[in-house]
Amino acid sequence: MRGLIAAGLVAITAATAQAGEYDAILDRINLPPGFRISIFAEMPKARSITVARPNGVVFVGSRHGYIYSMVDTNRDGVADEVRERVNGLNVPNGVSVYQSILYVGMQDRIAYWPVPAEFDTALPIDPLVTILDGIDNGFLHGWRYIRHGPDGKLYVALGAPCNICDLKENTGKIIRMNNDGSDVEVVADGVRNSVGFDWHPVTGELWFTDNGADGMGDDVPPDELNRVVEIGGHYGFPYFVGTVKLPGYEDKTPPVPVIAPEIEFQAHTANLGIHFYRGDMFPAEYRNDAFVAQHGSWNRSEPVGYRIMRIRFDDAGNPTGKEVFADGWLKDGAAVGRPVSIDELPDGSLLVSDDFAGVIYRISYEK
Repeated sequence: MRGLIAAGLVAITAATAQAGEYDAILDRINLPPGFRISIFAEMPKARSITVARPNGVVFVGSRHGYIYSMVDTNRDGVADEVRERVNGLNVPNGVSVYQSILYVGMQDRIAYWPVPAEFDTALPIDPLVTILDGIDNGFLHGWRYIRHGPDGKLYVALGAPCNICDLKENTGKIIRMNNDGSDVEVVADGVRNSVGFDWHPVTGELWFTDNGADGMGDDVPPDELNRVVEIGGHYGFPYFVGTVKLPGYEDKTPPVPVIAPEIEFQAHTANLGIHFYRGDMFPAEYRNDAFVAQHGSWNRSEPVGYRIMRIRFDDAGNPTGKEVFADGWLKDGAAVGRPVSIDELPDGSLLVSDDFAGVIYRISYEK
């Protein structure tokens, strides 16, 4: 494996996030009263986040070959230790920790590290043991998102390697498997590009974001938030995004009934990470609501997105509306950050990765 980080690597400490260095960004962010945003750690091109238990070690993937770990030893909301743990991987965007074992979703394979992930944060993440290969190795939409579900199985998003095209057996799906890679099954089909999913804390239902096609204009098609109502259901791609027929498929009929999205987002906002809030730090009204990171548009005449949305849910687990929770990364058509992934620290604060600014934010609440 190329570029492995030696076990004796000196940690990049939180002191590298100099006081005031990111004030120009933080001062722009709008949050509801009582909420505060700060810098948890620096990391270049930070993407998917997973928080391990019980020690709260944070692992962050990237699309540039490396994985970092971060530790807030004194629990002051700033990482005391930030280490690059491995380099040279093939787009290790996806990270998930289950029963102390780190799983990595790469462009061409899914693997795990057979050492307890919180055991020694100076160890290089090597070797990685492959549990699934043979997945499409195309770069477009090949940045895997992975997460363990309440059933203990590993869920993996397999994006469509195109803007609009027919799907193959190993593209355009969310699959799940046992932790040794056995018993692979399709959870959701007809999925263009999901880069985030989570389970409702009460109902246990899987919800996933999906990004609409490009090149159809500023305002179509929408991005989606979907609920898995049946294992193996079809969510429309490449025939539909939302209720919009896609070019080249106007006269074609999906092979099975299509499941409509629960929530439609503005076209091109690029909805990625989703996290259902489970903690006690935020006001009680936020519990079991979802936060969605809108990475922001590239294929639009006027940029949109670059913010975090809150999706409200009722006690039965049904969405009741959406609203902006945090914005300010985009102003007057210029961006200073792009939210990607969201996860929760043991204290109930949220971590948000930003692959444009190269940081991990922490969002906390004080009465």
